[in-house]
Amino acid sequence: MKLVTRLFASIGLLVAAAVAGSIIAADVLLRRHLEREVAAELEREARLVASFTPADSARWPEFAAFAGTRLGRRVTLIDPDGHVRGDTEFDRPSLARLENHRNRPEVRAALDSARGVGMNERLSASTNERQMYVAIRDGPPGLAVVRVSTTLALVDAQVHTVQRAVAIAGLAMLLAAWVVAWLLARELARPLLRVAEAARDIAAGRPADFPDVRVPELAHQVDALRTMHHELERRFEDLKREREESRTLLEALSDGVLAADKRGALISTNAAARRLLGYGDTEALPPLGELFHDRAHRALMREVLTGAVVEARELDLGDRTVVVSARPLADGGTLLVLSDVTDLRRLETIRRDFVANVSHELKTPLTAIAGYAETLAAEASDQQATGFAQTIVENAGRMQRLVDDLLDLSRIESGGWQPEPRTVNVEAAAREAWGPFVERAAGRGVAFETATNSSSINSDPEALRQIFTNLYDNALRHTPRGGRIRVAAQRVGNDTVVRVSDTGTGISADHLPRIFERFYRVDPGRSRHEGGTGLGLAIVKHLVEAHGGRVEAESELGRGTAILLYFPVTQP
Repeated sequence: MKLVTRLFASIGLLVAAAVAGSIIAADVLLRRHLEREVAAELEREARLVASFTPADSARWPEFAAFAGTRLGRRVTLIDPDGHVRGDTEFDRPSLARLENHRNRPEVRAALDSARGVGMNERLSASTNERQMYVAIRDGPPGLAVVRVSTTLALVDAQVHTVQRAVAIAGLAMLLAAWVVAWLLARELARPLLRVAEAARDIAAGRPADFPDVRVPELAHQVDALRTMHHELERRFEDLKREREESRTLLEALSDGVLAADKRGALISTNAAARRLLGYGDTEALPPLGELFHDRAHRALMREVLTGAVVEARELDLGDRTVVVSARPLADGGTLLVLSDVTDLRRLETIRRDFVANVSHELKTPLTAIAGYAETLAAEASDQQATGFAQTIVENAGRMQRLVDDLLDLSRIESGGWQPEPRTVNVEAAAREAWGPFVERAAGRGVAFETATNSSSINSDPEALRQIFTNLYDNALRHTPRGGRIRVAAQRVGNDTVVRVSDTGTGISADHLPRIFERFYRVDPGRSRHEGGTGLGLAIVKHLVEAHGGRVEAESELGRGTAILLYFPVTQP
């Protein structure tokens, strides 16, 4: 029934709008046309009266009555002074009592216009009907204006007749619209209701029954809905299978994974996360903000809830060490990954202790070997024996440098060394560290220059000297004769960036990400031949990070390498 009402209302509004437009058009356009026709006819009749008006003015009253009677109009004859000299509706004695007509609108227009024609519409004082007056400036001598008038009641009647016909047609059309709406509703409502019921079944996940529809346009929609239903079922099955696969993969991960909504409530966890946090399989987990009791841990969770990206932040959970990473989700939630690195940290501790112990144990015998070899090289009379002893001295020295670097690296990594920063002038520190390399650089023809702009950094002076020493040693080994090593410094944001660059052989892009790893060599044969330990850049990285900074490398093969040291600017 609602469909019938809507269809009838729609069609009825269109019909009503058309009928109203037709009625208005009849009232405006038809009336205007008819009135123009009446005006033209009155003008012709007035000219006809003017042409037959007798020259004798004494006969004008009788002639006006005669002409008006024969034409069925009111004829008025007016002299130049505006006096009425003949009128169809007034006899000769009454003419003298008529008011002067010179100021009548149609008379004035006829006297003043170039065409000599004036027209006016107004209500008649005697009949209360609309009258049309047409006056022309014509006639025999002594006669100024001939005016002919008629009632517009006939025009109004014709217009009203047309309007009544349009209104009756509109009512008939409204009745036809109701019939059409009822027929359309009967043909469409039942199938549409069944289609709507099928759509509700699809939304609820129930089997849907689609109707057979005879209306072609609606049949196409039903076919499209049926196709969509089959496609949705297929996709739901695919999504269900993918969800089960994702859940299986998530449960198989050794890392703990937690997903929280934008309010911090946990919506998904895997078994590894529950195990790391100490919760059973069926226990409810609190929101992220209440997941930990330690103040530092809760501060980290508050940071995570703000949508911040957290990269590899270590937390101590009882006897376990966990690395936390977090990423915001598209809906405002958060994805948290907990990686248990307890065994890895234990192995790293064992490795550091082993390296430190072995290095300590190697220092004493290496010192003895180097001492005795130097004595043999100095006192041997045989040239071959001297060469052998010198080889022992060189390799013992190389092993001592390796042991020293291993000890330094172990001390830094284990936290046994902490920087004691103070304000250090980069220019002075760079040139002081260059001192031991002056002779070696001169022998290789390598120039040294600085451009530090009197920059200062907060650094441990001994650590900064060791950083420069390792970078100079690397640069000299890879810079050919005629090359240059340059130290520059500048303020960039909240950091002071110290740049140590050379014009050496450079490093290819595939090696560049790994040059700060311990024992990694871009050219192992050459580095070993020139005495490199493979630990220099690793020590540089750890020393700069101990100051809260970071290191980066830029290089282009054949054009040199630049190591960038970022030291944070801290207030004294």
